Parts: sequence; C-alpha cells; structure tokens
Amino acid sequence: MRFPGILLAAAIFGGCFTEVGNAGDDRLLEAQFSVDYSQPVKAQPKRAAYTAPIQTATILRFYLGVREAEFQLFDSATNQRAEYHLWKEDTAVLPVDFTGHDPAASLPDQKVSGIDPLSMKLECVLPVPKTLSSTTLNFGTFTDPGYIKGVMWDGRDSTAFLFALPSGSELSLAYPKSIIETWYSSTHYRCQFIFYANKWIAAADLSAAEETPDVTGRKVILLDASHNAAAFAALTTAFSTSFNAPNVYLETHP
Repeated sequence: MRFPGILLAAAIFGGCFTEVGNAGDDRLLEAQFSVDYSQPVKAQPKRAAYTAPIQTATILRFYLGVREAEFQLFDSATNQRAEYHLWKEDTAVLPVDFTGHDPAASLPDQKVSGIDPLSMKLECVLPVPKTLSSTTLNFGTFTDPGYIKGVMWDGRDSTAFLFALPSGSELSLAYPKSIIETWYSSTHYRCQFIFYANKWIAAADLSAAEETPDVTGRKVILLDASHNAAAFAALTTAFSTSFNAPNVYLETHP
C-alpha cells in the first residue's frame, strides 16, 4: 500500500529518539488503532411521539500516515522539559489501518526506557485522494487510501459511501497525562488511538444525499468537494473531533 505523494518506510525500522531515564527499566510501547461504533448520545424531547432512527456507519477502509509521536516529559537529570520521539523518519511516514484488516499497516512495537510522559502528540499525514470518476468507480474493489470507505445505515436502507479526506492536510492528536496514564499497565504502554465512526457520521444527514451508481450499478454516496458538498463540509468539520484525543489540530495546506 502506497499513499500518493508519500514515501513509506520499510516494514521495520528503528525509532529516532533521545534516551531519557534508566535503560534497565525498558517498557514495551505499542500503538493500537481502532474504530469505535458506540452510538452517539442525542437528547430527545420529552414525550416525543416519534424518534427518528439514528444514522450509523460501518467503516470498511480508513488509513492515516504517521510521521512521529512526540512525548513531552520532565528530565530530572537536567531539571528541564524534554522531548522523546518515536516512529520518526525524516523522509517517510508509516501507514496505519484503523479497521485492523491490514496487519502490515501498523506501527512497530518499540522499547522506551523509563519515561514518565506529561503529554503526547501523534503527528499524522492524510493521504491525498484521487479524483473520483463514476465511469470507472467500482466500490467493491475501491482501495484509494485518500478516502474513508464505508456503509451507512439510516434505519431503512444501507448505502455505500466514500468520503474524501481533507486533501494535503496534517493531523495532530494531542493526549494529556491523564489519558496516557490509563495506557500504562505493568511493563507496557498500549497507546490507543480511536475513531468514533457513529459520532462522525451523525454530523450530516445522508438520508437525502445524492447517490451515484458505480460500474456494477451499486449506488454510492460520494462525499467530496464536487459531490454532496454540504454533507461533505459537515463531515470534514466533524472528522477532526471524532477521535479520542481531547485536542486535535488539523492543518490544511494549499
């Protein structure tokens, strides 16, 4: 799997970081990416005679590229704040698959030596989506990592959809110490990066979205600047707030 315009690192490489702490107190650090399908909580009017069905989604493909993780910590040796970098290569990023279907698209486990992080920021690059063409689109075989590929259910029917990731953007997920501490267990750090699919898809009403047939006749909701623009704008805004990070920074480049 290659992202357009992004050089991917080899499957295994060493993280570049400055040693902080006792090398004899090594801890294994793992990165776990996943999609959460919890139902979004919606306030319903009291004595409502009718409750509209909640729109839900199943994510079939969702890739991001990770440039590095940056830990902020306090170095007792120098009595100053320090940075600790993992999964860092100056010329490459690593692809990660939030669905877990692609075991090759994951971050390698790494050893860290006795760090006590104050915060952490995961710096990501969003794959650049190619322009869609209804004359060649085949949803079943579609693999462009620049799109979130999924199926939406509105309580009546299920419809395939393709959402173009914000083009040329960088995404940073920032986690405070209170969350990092929940990741630590015994001798492991299990960093959990979660995307809430149903919170995200609920940001736009797709029940009336325009559908485009692919080459097999399957109807697909295309969500990009040229198709279903209002819904695309709403989902683009909701995208960066649908992760489990309290602070998310999305920087779009022209």
